[in-house]
Amino acid sequence: MPLHFVRRRRYGKMKDLTGKLGKLIFPDVEEKKGRRIVIQIVTGLSIALLSIAGMLFYSHQEVKQQQRFRQIKGAGITLPEIPVMPMGAAREESQEGENGNGVEDMGEIDKNAITFTYDWDSLLEANEDVKGWLYLPDTPIDLPVVGTSDNDYYLTHDFWKQKKSTGCPFMDKDTGQWDFNRTVYAHNMGGASDTMFSPLLRFKDEDYFMAHRQLYYTQCYGITAEYQIMAAVKYNAKDTGSWDFRTRNHADMEGYNLWMEQLQEYALYYAEPDHAPAEILTLSTCDRSEFGKDGRLVIVAGKCQR
Repeated sequence: MPLHFVRRRRYGKMKDLTGKLGKLIFPDVEEKKGRRIVIQIVTGLSIALLSIAGMLFYSHQEVKQQQRFRQIKGAGITLPEIPVMPMGAAREESQEGENGNGVEDMGEIDKNAITFTYDWDSLLEANEDVKGWLYLPDTPIDLPVVGTSDNDYYLTHDFWKQKKSTGCPFMDKDTGQWDFNRTVYAHNMGGASDTMFSPLLRFKDEDYFMAHRQLYYTQCYGITAEYQIMAAVKYNAKDTGSWDFRTRNHADMEGYNLWMEQLQEYALYYAEPDHAPAEILTLSTCDRSEFGKDGRLVIVAGKCQR
């Protein structure tokens, strides 16, 4: 039987079925109109089911990726709990920590030191592009940071270099290890997603910004540095001529001061850091809420002095 006859017969059966359903569900509605309503309902339900299935599959994939990260990153992160002592007790402890000559005992461990241990050998074996590890407390951002000479590559590839729309956090290709300002990029996957840098959008809420001002970055085979978040900036990527959040270094103090002043002017929220930062870590992700496809949300954090 010719193919067009088969298709016509199937269409006829589908038409009869939708017509019968229309009469059954909407007995007072004209057959043709009832059939159209049934088709719209079935189409809508199909789209909804496909969307839910896609979300479940996507969520499952992200859980698997987090499990793989946990397997190779090494020891879990535990922030030290530093007890708050009364002033008198602190003074007594300080006196006890000095020897008879009034010199402080240098053998005492710094209780404020923070050390995160990662299995760098395993991480480098999985991906030789790894640069470090980024951790923001109270968020799902607990991720490796990579970097290559091509800023586009990790927009479409995950940590294991597999094609994936979520990508992987990566350091700007022009960034040097000793630059004043190092910039890390990652996708905002939109909606209620917690993937990659999507949680950074929470910093657009002032209360959240003020309550979550710490982040930690560990250099590959290096020590963990604590950073204090200073600013959340809604940024237009076409506006780099006025102020460029990616500026890596400054020629002099005048340039440094000008950049910091402009940061305050551009900031959606700004909180004065405890110390003038000698190093900055900048996190950037897409945010189309104000500048469309050129919109960025930028989180600027200064390295804490210990």
